[in-house]
Amino acid sequence: MKISACSCVKGTLAENYLEANVVGVIKILKVYDENPDQRTYKADVEFEKVYKGTKFTTLNVRGLIGQAYSGACEKEIKPNERYLILLSGSNNQYGISSCSPMSKLDLQPTKDEDIQLEKLSKTFSYLEKNKLKFKGAQFSYYYDEKQGDNPQSELSKISNFNPKQPFAIYKVKLNDSFKIKEISPVIAFGSKDKTIEGIMKRNMIIETPMYRNTSEKKEYLLLLFYNKQNINIPNREVISDSW
Repeated sequence: MKISACSCVKGTLAENYLEANVVGVIKILKVYDENPDQRTYKADVEFEKVYKGTKFTTLNVRGLIGQAYSGACEKEIKPNERYLILLSGSNNQYGISSCSPMSKLDLQPTKDEDIQLEKLSKTFSYLEKNKLKFKGAQFSYYYDEKQGDNPQSELSKISNFNPKQPFAIYKVKLNDSFKIKEISPVIAFGSKDKTIEGIMKRNMIIETPMYRNTSEKKEYLLLLFYNKQNINIPNREVISDSW
């Protein structure tokens, strides 16, 4: 018996934006036209926001309506659901699976979502204006090795943090332990910048899934966000690489 499993290689938000043909917020209107042999169906969508590219009206979806097999990377979507999408396609034709770069949003917009999307809009605008600068660059994620069971990292505990913008990008060089040996801001928050850099050098391990040997790739970019919506929520990250 052959057992298949879905294996996705998911890029960072910055990489997904730079590689995408269309980025925006969509709402699912209806699902239909199921093809049991090919295990696909279609979804009509409407765009609420467009950050990049041209609107389209129909998505091709891998799976069956109401029946998505995770082992085959299938995706179940339903009418009225809303998503942030960062998709690549051709001839204005787009398809999705469970591996596609998309994030599910609440059924109705919220104040917190407005804050998040405004933050992403500014981030996307910066990436677009500076896309030649980032061509061929490797964005990555990090984890705080000193955080332990603490729900908040040291970054989120910085006091009197008043950033001039809701995101920052850092260029980092690694040592052989995947820790930061050099850090320089491409664009900084504009508040507590040296404190942030110090914490990152002390605490952060950089995830390098494509380069297990740092001699092959020793320089990475890190995109950090100021999550204003989490300020008054206990145990939520205020500064992190997640939006």
